[in-house]
Amino acid sequence: MSSSLPGLVLTTAIAIAADQLHGLSGLPIDSMMIAIVLGMLIRNTLGLSARFVPGVRTSVMTLTSIGIVLMGAKLDFHVMARTSTAALLISVVCVVVALTLTIALCRRLGVTEKLGTLIGIGTAICGSSAIAVAAPVIEADERDTAFAIATVTLFGMIAVFLLPVLGHLIGLDDAEFGVWAGTSIHAVPQVVAAGFAYSPEAGEIATIVKLARVLLLAPVVIGLAVWYGRKRRAEQIAHVTRIGSLKTLVPPFIVGFLGLAIASTLHLLPNFTLHLEESILWAAGDRRVVLAELVTKTSTFLLTISMAGVGLGVDLRGLARIGLGALYVGLASAVVLAGFSLLLLRVLL
Repeated sequence: MSSSLPGLVLTTAIAIAADQLHGLSGLPIDSMMIAIVLGMLIRNTLGLSARFVPGVRTSVMTLTSIGIVLMGAKLDFHVMARTSTAALLISVVCVVVALTLTIALCRRLGVTEKLGTLIGIGTAICGSSAIAVAAPVIEADERDTAFAIATVTLFGMIAVFLLPVLGHLIGLDDAEFGVWAGTSIHAVPQVVAAGFAYSPEAGEIATIVKLARVLLLAPVVIGLAVWYGRKRRAEQIAHVTRIGSLKTLVPPFIVGFLGLAIASTLHLLPNFTLHLEESILWAAGDRRVVLAELVTKTSTFLLTISMAGVGLGVDLRGLARIGLGALYVGLASAVVLAGFSLLLLRVLL
């Protein structure tokens, strides 16, 4: 924990600054988006010392998960059921289209099959986390894995800024944009940032839609393992492919999110009143506390901290060194995924 402290302090400071700027600017830009921009500016101007890296990684990996779990306190599945059903159907179709398109483009552009597969699964499901799970399954080397993560991160970040603007131009309401962002933007933190940049309601819908999409990681990776295993056997190379544990394929934060959302839906989260005595910190009186709102505010701040970490992780110079073929594949996959998702959204919702 001590090695993570400098990075956590940095991301927290950026989150606080983002909240202050959001309150002062009066612009319709969410504090999470501001945190990403501040993080990117710091990383690509001042640089990021190695002592901050563990804490930044903790901010992104751990705080995002905790923030998403706590976000379940504000959701009501009775309200979300209809939207989520259609969104799951859109997600399944889009995953199939994105993977198929990516593999076809890789063959045309001479991009290696493994790199193309990683870009496809990262675009279709959940960004770098999906790539990290899939890479050992197909025995991808570190170079392909890094290129795939960089490519997917680049176009996912572009989508974070571009889709809210396009959503307003097209005239999407909050629910429609939430489904669009949740089914077409790559990584969970990116979906959260874009959704809440549009509106709080869009952010909530985008998050639950994205989590439904993340659940597709398990069957896709299992299918990938079966395909690669057969290919290896056909090449007469004895190898047992590791699929991964249930904990890897179904991230624990999804279980926590669903549990808290169910508790919220069943009205199991209590509200209470604090009876305060006079002190140097507060005046005497009663303070009503709505637990769901308190948890949601905590979730929003934790996610803002994690967005600062996302911004600090974007090295623009490193992205510039990616091969053009991989970039073309990533761009085409992202554009088609967003376009196809929007088309299905218009038809089904």
